[in-house]
Amino acid sequence: MKNLLIATCVAIVTLCLNGVAAADTIVETWTCKVEEGKKIEEVQATNSKWLQWVKSNVDGDEITSSVGTSIVGSAETFIFVDTYPDLATWAAAKEALDNADDDEIDELFEGITDCSENRLWKLEETE
Repeated sequence: MKNLLIATCVAIVTLCLNGVAAADTIVETWTCKVEEGKKIEEVQATNSKWLQWVKSNVDGDEITSSVGTSIVGSAETFIFVDTYPDLATWAAAKEALDNADDDEIDELFEGITDCSENRLWKLEETE
């Protein structure tokens, strides 16, 4: 009886934690500059290749990626905004990228962008 009670408690806690994790969107942002002689259109095309690779190597159809450019303020920088449905999907994408046999994915943005800062955000929807 004691084992059944412990197993039930563990199952309930696991279900609750999974529900909380699934409700939070994870957003990774990168602050970057376009390399000299390159255009933002090249950044967007390269980002599209990156996103296709990630989606084909991670079970994450809900992964999105955007390139944000400034409307007001410094036009020298832009941001990448990568959105994941949960922390587990973000971790799976990082693991796939770290373990990629293809050097092309590692070097995809070389010579096109110079990224100086990144952040990982957890978004909680306001009700």
